[in-house]
Amino acid sequence: MAEDRPRRTFSEAPPRPGGLRDVDTVDRAMLAWSLIAGALGLIMGGFLGLLVAHEGWPAWIAVLCPFAGAAGVVGLVRLVVGGGTTAAGTVYNPSGRTTPHRREHSRAEALAARGEYEEAVTAFELAVAEDPSDPWPYLRVARIYRDHLGRPEDAARWFRRASREARTGSVIARKELVELYMHRMEAPRKAVPELARMAEELAGTPEGEWAAAKLRHVKELLAGKPEEA
Repeated sequence: MAEDRPRRTFSEAPPRPGGLRDVDTVDRAMLAWSLIAGALGLIMGGFLGLLVAHEGWPAWIAVLCPFAGAAGVVGLVRLVVGGGTTAAGTVYNPSGRTTPHRREHSRAEALAARGEYEEAVTAFELAVAEDPSDPWPYLRVARIYRDHLGRPEDAARWFRRASREARTGSVIARKELVELYMHRMEAPRKAVPELARMAEELAGTPEGEWAAAKLRHVKELLAGKPEEA
């Protein structure tokens, strides 16, 4: 049986408390580096001012040296750090947005964790309406119907929707649909068309081999059995 708990990845980390975005972290880092650079610049500029005064340069130049040193070092650090964070943002978030590529469904997950399954289903359905290409809400609705609400027909309907409409995850949905037919609904005959399509469409892949082997097994089970209602 597929695990009902979501798998977490680096890109799926929940929002920070207080709603802070990634860009806030960058700003704080920039401020910290600027303060450190400013202090170093003042020290370096101070030494330079002493050297200038010792060589007989005008006093105003010696006074300006610490401030010039601080400004110069801060500018250099901001250029380096700013360029690095911009490049990192391009690599890790090429769309330029500060939100993760994958949508968060924390409210729906919290409802499911509290056992408020009907409310969780409604929340996941709203997520499907917002982004029909995201496979996760489809799968969660199907699994809630299957594992918690005892409504296998509704679970099958949502697994079929996931396989048709979601951008990814169709193979997972199809495999779970087959297992649902065979083990929860005890209707292995319903799994035959799906397994036949998978074996043909995914031929030469591990998933296709799984479907072909499962199809042979189902046909053996059905041999000599009466038609299912």
